[in-house]
Amino acid sequence: MDREVKVQHREAALVLAKRQPVRLSDIGWTLGAAFGEAYGHLGAHGGVPNGPPFVIYHGLPAGNEPFDIEVCAPVKHSVDPPSGWALTELPGGTFASLLHVGPYDSVRKGYDTLLAWLATNDLVVAGPPREVYLSDPLTPPEQIRTVIEFPVVEAAAPVR
Repeated sequence: MDREVKVQHREAALVLAKRQPVRLSDIGWTLGAAFGEAYGHLGAHGGVPNGPPFVIYHGLPAGNEPFDIEVCAPVKHSVDPPSGWALTELPGGTFASLLHVGPYDSVRKGYDTLLAWLATNDLVVAGPPREVYLSDPLTPPEQIRTVIEFPVVEAAAPVR
C-alpha cells in the first residue's frame, strides 16, 4: 500500500448518482451492476465519462446490516439520467486521500492509516468518505488500486 497522504482541492464534479442501501455481503455485485448500468447508459446516450467511478459512503457497515452508499459516474456534460439515477453536481472542496493497492477486503487498513494521519496533521473529516476505483474489474486482487478520500477542514485552534 502506498502510504503517502495527499491533500488537495477538488473542483465541483458533475455526476450520474444513485443512492441506495446495500449489505456488505452484496456490495461487489451491487457496484458492478450499478456501474454497468451508468456507463451503459452513457455509451447509449452520447454521455462522456469524466474520470474514474467512485462511491460515497453515507453509512458505515455494521455486520451485514444495510447501509447507504451513493454510486457516482463523473460526466463531462449534462445527460438525461437513467431511471432511478440523478444528474447532480457535487461540491468541490479540500480532500485528503490515500492510494490503497490490494484487494478490496483489505481497504480498511487504508482508512485506518488515513484517519490516523488526519489526527496528527490538524485536519478533521468534513463529510462522508469516498472510494475512487482506478482499476479495471478484471485486475488481479493484489494489484487493485483504490483511492480513499475524505473531505477535510483545518481543525479549530483550542480556545485559551
